[in-house]
Amino acid sequence: MKTIKLIVLLIAMGLPFNGSSQILKKLTKRAERAAERTIERRVDREAQKTTDRVLDSVIDAPKKSKEQRKKERKARKEEEVIIENDSISRS
Repeated sequence: MKTIKLIVLLIAMGLPFNGSSQILKKLTKRAERAAERTIERRVDREAQKTTDRVLDSVIDAPKKSKEQRKKERKARKEEEVIIENDSISRS
């Protein structure tokens, strides 16, 4: 009879721990999911801010006039000619 009481007592003591461990597992899973969602939202928000800043800088950048573009092309061509002349004279 003592052994039956002892077995029943051990089973009765083990049941609440089993139930509470399941509750704790569920709570930890929920906490992990909530943390993941928070991190994802934060990353999305930061990415959106960066994208907005880049787009604003591109859109608000001053346009170059045709004359400025012609001057830049001419300067690049002159640099190419100088480099070619240097390479020819070194040969």
